[in-house]
Amino acid sequence: MWTLYRIAASFLSPFWLLALGLGQRRRFRPAERLGFLPRPSEPPVWVQAVSLGEARIALRLGAVLRSLGFPVFFTSTTAAGLEALEREGAPFSAFPLDLPSAARRALSRVRPRALILVETELWPVLIREAKRKGIPVLVVNGRLSDRALSRCLRFRSLYRRVLDGVFVGAQTEEHAARFRLLGAAPERVTVLGNLKYDLLPPPNFEEAREALARLHPGGGALWVAGSVREGEEDAVVEAHASLRASLPGARLLLAPRHLERTAAAEEACRRRGLKTVRRTTASPGEDWDVLLLDTFGELWAAYALGEAAFVGGSLVAMGGQNVLEPAYLGKPVLFGPHTENFREDAERLLASGGGFRVDSPKALAWRLESLLRDPDLARAAGLKARAAVESHRGAVERAARWVAGTVPGI
Repeated sequence: MWTLYRIAASFLSPFWLLALGLGQRRRFRPAERLGFLPRPSEPPVWVQAVSLGEARIALRLGAVLRSLGFPVFFTSTTAAGLEALEREGAPFSAFPLDLPSAARRALSRVRPRALILVETELWPVLIREAKRKGIPVLVVNGRLSDRALSRCLRFRSLYRRVLDGVFVGAQTEEHAARFRLLGAAPERVTVLGNLKYDLLPPPNFEEAREALARLHPGGGALWVAGSVREGEEDAVVEAHASLRASLPGARLLLAPRHLERTAAAEEACRRRGLKTVRRTTASPGEDWDVLLLDTFGELWAAYALGEAAFVGGSLVAMGGQNVLEPAYLGKPVLFGPHTENFREDAERLLASGGGFRVDSPKALAWRLESLLRDPDLARAAGLKARAAVESHRGAVERAARWVAGTVPGI
């Protein structure tokens, strides 16, 4: 299985490079993808995070590690993650391809004291090369969704070798059990909690909130649909059109998960006769029914402006997106039936009274109407959602101290 993986990775790497180049453009960084990473002045703790949400976890963890005296170096795979690292002024690079030459080159240049992988970043070649060099490998905020577990179990012999000797800090006991099932040594697996409960608004939060507020024409309740995925645009827009039939002044701030879906979301709005403008072209005082968020890094600010939030990836079978961000901001959180990627978080919000599950555009519109017609009810639900988040904070500090205590001599 190991040989098959190496052959497949080598064969597919040109196509991966092409896809990254076409999709990321100025964030492509081709030399770094081949392992030509910057050379830190001293051996750091290397933290790899795939995208925006994981990058923000990595930054929070890195801040605590630095306070404990450890230099930190970050990598990310996606344009959104790289932009978040750059915005923070952190030492960073694009993540190299999982090929022996690229992995060896990257490890030789970075010279990490330890390699930390966030959530489900199980890269077989990089992990193997790190272990060969005696570099400790740790997984923080470890989780394996139903889909990821099913995929990994099909290649169980490969992942058993990958996880041999790896330390895993899992979000929950359920995820810890899944890592053990794949082959992680039980004595190397511990439960630390979910680091996403410790997230803070991004550095541009206040500036972005003020900028978005200037675009609000005033009047009418505002709700936010964040991280809307392909196949969900029509459902969200249908719910908004239905809501406006009973609350004519209601407005929607719609944020596609991927910016390339902006045009599709705009077309869905126009088919419903909704006056739609994009964030990048809207003018203060301009009237609109739907404002499309076609920028990076402003979703938190959008959630802060809304009176209720729907989190996407959940009305379609994509496992859901992060339901904790609007909850942290004290907003009632709505989501669909597909929350497998955030099962524990969704259930926690439901139990608190701050979260609401909907299974159709009609149900979404009905729940929104009940909240937007009664601001006191919406505020009370939002406070419950925030309390659910606040009661589970502290995982970042635990994870940093686990890293420091797990790696000998770090």
